[in-house]
Amino acid sequence: MSEGWYELLKSAGEIARKVREEVRSRVKEGTSALEVAEWVESRIVELGGRPAFPCNVGVDAIAAHSTPTRSTDYRLTRGSLIKVDLGVSIEGYIADTAVTVPLPGSDEGMVLAAERALQVAVRVSRAGVPVSTIGGAIGDSITSLGYRPISNLSGHQIERYNLHAGLSIPNVKAGEGRLERGKVYAIEPFVTKTDATGRVVDSNSVEIFRVPQTTLERASRLPKEQRELLRVLYDATGGLPYSIRWFKWLDSSLHESLYRRGYVHGYAVLVEKSGAPVAQAEHTVLIWEDGAEVLT
Repeated sequence: MSEGWYELLKSAGEIARKVREEVRSRVKEGTSALEVAEWVESRIVELGGRPAFPCNVGVDAIAAHSTPTRSTDYRLTRGSLIKVDLGVSIEGYIADTAVTVPLPGSDEGMVLAAERALQVAVRVSRAGVPVSTIGGAIGDSITSLGYRPISNLSGHQIERYNLHAGLSIPNVKAGEGRLERGKVYAIEPFVTKTDATGRVVDSNSVEIFRVPQTTLERASRLPKEQRELLRVLYDATGGLPYSIRWFKWLDSSLHESLYRRGYVHGYAVLVEKSGAPVAQAEHTVLIWEDGAEVLT
């Protein structure tokens, strides 16, 4: 880590916390999903950060990796659970957080279950604790309130310019490894109904992309136009995820070709397999010997 890393992480976390709390009042019946996402991203910039990834707006069974574009925008409807997942980067140091807003007529108990599980997970987190212990605590908390955890979604370790680095933090009693002092992790319980499958699957939709460093290393034989596009995207994002709506000048057909050939990585939108609604809560924490410092 570079000098001043702790202050940069704290600053990213404070911006993420502020935006997460402010966005609650903006998620309303009839509001445009794109309006929510773009407000989150512009507010992050206004407060001195950069989006670490496109703001995710997940409705009901859509659990993760969904960000609206102008061609896929929609209005939020009564009875829905709206997940807003956002990240802030300051010089590559990332804070990741999420909130679920229950619109009138939805199951608010699912939101409370996700938030309660997150609190429980933070309390048991400290250096040396097995990730299976945290997953078990999350799963037990959720089931005790009459809901079901999503078994194949997890939190994740975060490193500089690397959103998903190393260790995963499960939402059930599973997984290997232990939390380490001085490391940063996103803990994110996902909750669904007891009669749901409790698993997510890939949909056919891909709305978030990334150009990894490894792509640049193997793209040397591509035509100049393609190499230059990959370089511009990488330099603009630092290798972090992006949405094509961020780049209005983007040649969509060229981008699609690079994605199909594996030069651009895509994240499929994840949906609950049985179509059941999903709630999410998330904090980014910094691990110490005696506990977890919540950054968001």
